[in-house]
Amino acid sequence: MTETSRPEPGRTSPRIPSIRPMAWSDMPDLIREFERTWKVEADKQGKVSQLSAEHFVLDYLTQTTRARIASMDGRFMGVTLLREGVGPLSFLQAQACLESVDASLGSTPLGSKTLASARHWHATEVRLEEEAGLTAPPQAELKLFLVSGRARGHGIGRLLWLDALTYMDGKGITDFYLHTDSSCDVGYYDHQGMTCLAELKGRDYAAFSEQQGADSRGVDPAFFEGVDDIYIYGGKVREQLERCGRS
Repeated sequence: MTETSRPEPGRTSPRIPSIRPMAWSDMPDLIREFERTWKVEADKQGKVSQLSAEHFVLDYLTQTTRARIASMDGRFMGVTLLREGVGPLSFLQAQACLESVDASLGSTPLGSKTLASARHWHATEVRLEEEAGLTAPPQAELKLFLVSGRARGHGIGRLLWLDALTYMDGKGITDFYLHTDSSCDVGYYDHQGMTCLAELKGRDYAAFSEQQGADSRGVDPAFFEGVDDIYIYGGKVREQLERCGRS
């Protein structure tokens, strides 16, 4: 039996981040962090903004086959949600919860506009995937890679990134991709040596939607004025692992 070491008097224990499987009980922390990052600014009361965050998180979870949480001192620090080409879904209850949240969102004028915009956004991402030839395996998709603002300086992002890469490599997944936009640190993926597979500038969003025959009913016209630039980045799992080893 090995005795657990104790900190010397006057010194605190080191704060060590860890990765673990996501549990459904992590949802409040994840939704809260998502809303902090992508808040609905037009919502002064905060209810629609929270429901919007729930919608996006649940939409990701309806497709997720692997979910991992980064924590430190018991606090949520980040998450990765991965969709593989095969495998069971991680949270079968997500679809029913999504339908319930969408019903609540659609019950108010602002909520209806927000939901219509979200669905339009999802549909646009799918069309960009089709143009980039990402409609079939073996590519895996990193549905969400979110690091809490309070995690800066603790290596949480690198830890989550390496965890996802190591898992994919162990499963024989050679290629992966992810969606991002100009509200995020897009330069991170350039720095990682990933390839931009598709790009849609915000100024071209409305024209792209019209060209693709997208249904814009219920979408607030202001949405097209302030929409972010959208990107799809792709990478080779082994190449990314080698980069992590060099950093």
